Formats: sequence, C-alpha cells, structure tokens
Amino acid sequence: MPERIIVAGIYRSGTSLNTELVRRWGAYAGREEDIFQDEYGYLEHLALQKLNNNSRIPTPVDELLEKAQDPALRERALKILGGMDREAEQNGAIAWVWKDPRLPLALPFWADVWGDVIYVIPIRHPIETIHSGAKMEGLEADQVPLSAGFSYWQFCMLNLLRFTQNSKRKIFIAYDQLIEKPEQECARLCRFLDEQCGVTNCTAERVQQMTGQITAGGRHFQQSQSLADVETCTREQRALYNFLRVKTIH
Repeated sequence: MPERIIVAGIYRSGTSLNTELVRRWGAYAGREEDIFQDEYGYLEHLALQKLNNNSRIPTPVDELLEKAQDPALRERALKILGGMDREAEQNGAIAWVWKDPRLPLALPFWADVWGDVIYVIPIRHPIETIHSGAKMEGLEADQVPLSAGFSYWQFCMLNLLRFTQNSKRKIFIAYDQLIEKPEQECARLCRFLDEQCGVTNCTAERVQQMTGQITAGGRHFQQSQSLADVETCTREQRALYNFLRVKTIH
C-alpha cells in the first residue's frame, strides 16, 4: 500500500507550499478534478474538505473522538482513503499527499482513522499567519483582533502536538527557513520522506525540483517583531512558539 503523507498546519502557515514540495518529491496529490486549487495553490482534496465540513470553527475534542467511532462517518473516511491508495498505485506512486488547513481542528477524528501516516507540519510565526489570513479576507492589519488570532493558533497547534505525539514519522518545517534557505530545507525534507518511504537515495535532481518551487516573492507577510514584545501574546503562547521552533531544527 502506498504511504500516506499528511501536511498538517494552520491556515496561511505554508501548507500549500509544503504540499507542492511533497508532490515534487514524488507523491501523488490526486486527480485534477478532485483538487481545489488556483493561482495561490491550495491543493486541497475536495472529498477531504467536504468531510471536514469546510469549517474553521474549533470542535470539542470529545465530539470528534465520538465521531471517529460513528460507523457511517468512519466508512466514508476509509472509502476516501482507500480511493487515494488505489489512485496512487495506478499512477505508480510510492506515496500520496493530503492537505487541508482544517486538519488541525479535525485531527482528533482523523488520527483515529487513517493509521500510521507520515506528518509534515509547517511552522510559521503566528502573527504572520494571522495577518496573511486577514489579508485574504480583505482586512487591514489594524482591523484584526490579535488576541483571538493567537487563541485560534494556540488551539490548533496544541491539537497537532497532542494527536501526533506518539508518531515517530513526523517532521516540523519552519516557513521562514524554507524561504531563506530553500536548498537546505528541501534536502532535509527529501531525506526525511525518503527514509519514511524506503527510498534509498535523495537525488540532487529531486531536491532541485523542490527548491525551484520556492521564491522570495511568495512570502506575503513577514514579521520581525519578537513575541516577547507583543502585549496580546500570553506567556504560554510564547513558550509554545519557542517549543515549536526547536522542533524545526531536529
């Protein structure tokens, strides 16, 4: 069976970029008609979107764990997973990749369903994700309630840590490092995926294909301010971001 690679990150954290890198590495991403994408990327599988209810509203963890035991929902999820497995095999791919920025909210459900998957977890400065998302919604920076954005970011990242903590098949990728040191980070991601998927050689050609996807102009919003200087950021949120940054260098 092909390996299953899940790009699990919050909105505007680099999920589209990381998914494209995984695809350029060699993973199958789905049929064109089954993927939501435009000039900004996305690469979101429509069936996955639909099962995740296309919602950005946090759902209580207990409710999602209960849904994972619902026979109808479980069968529906397994059917989508099985479809991706078959398509990847038919296309001669050793792995396939999924991405949906709703996954940090829905992970309690999926982690119980999809088995021993490979996780690629993008990490980006929380203020960058907040302002980048606001820009997409047509909001100016001063119209964005940072405290609410931090709370949402914190909820999602704690969900990700909790429901991937027992997985030994995960890598954390810093968005700023991808932009500033693309060849180094692409080689790191390539080596990780090769190891997890049993590929014996991370070739320079594949790394070059991945690196070619990254351009400095792709960074919509850059935050140079330290979280220590942001009054609306709590001590716990600062500690969480520092902890995640450490994960990206392992």
